[in-house]
Amino acid sequence: MIKAGVHGAVTWVDLSTPDVAAAVKFYREVLGWTDVEESDTPMGKYFIGKVGDRQAGGMMAQGPELSGTPAMWTTFVYVDGVDATTTRVVDAGGTVLTPPFDIPEARIAVIGDPTGAVFGLFGGPVIEGEFYSQDAGRVCWVELMSRDPAAAEGFYADLFGWKAITEHTSSSGSPYTTFKLGEESVAGMMPMPDDVPTEVPSYWAAYFTVADCAATETRVQELGGQVYLPTTTMDMGRFACLGDPQSASFNIMEYTE
Repeated sequence: MIKAGVHGAVTWVDLSTPDVAAAVKFYREVLGWTDVEESDTPMGKYFIGKVGDRQAGGMMAQGPELSGTPAMWTTFVYVDGVDATTTRVVDAGGTVLTPPFDIPEARIAVIGDPTGAVFGLFGGPVIEGEFYSQDAGRVCWVELMSRDPAAAEGFYADLFGWKAITEHTSSSGSPYTTFKLGEESVAGMMPMPDDVPTEVPSYWAAYFTVADCAATETRVQELGGQVYLPTTTMDMGRFACLGDPQSASFNIMEYTE
């Protein structure tokens, strides 16, 4: 996997939700987070789930300007300069949804790709190590479900230097693309499945590692969440696509030998 702190590396995910207290409780139980740190920011309280001493993901309440919008996880990509990268978004075919602004110790912007998938740019202190992890409760992968894979390939190549390589088919038989920086894998991409309602735009999905996919799926339902795709087996393990009680979608992955 690509090292964090490199231009084009996935560096963070966070959740925007109308009920952050409920989200903290839900993900702490579902993902086994050992701690959730709380801090004050100019945008309100920010919560960071942790596995041991390592951060897993962030959460915050939606601001008034987002009232009525769905809860969602956002993937952030590290860039050498947030402002400079943002100026290239429109020429590459994307949309600047939120211009660059400062948060404590960093600078971010929110972007829409040519097919409507939302993601963030992150610039700040270089993060050591890798963001992805097979430790239970942490993010192990992110994946773009795209309504126009060809347009997405060109956009992310222009913005981050990602090279799209279609290596194999997915469990559903669709082509699966891996984005790479050099020889290192950065993210995945699949065509949007035909059974997804047409009003659902392209989107980025985060995968969290779990010890037991089927058991986690059951617990999600017990806690008021949804199952969008039940536990499915593939070469490297088992995965499922789920939703929390506020309908924010997320995926889980159980790795096997």
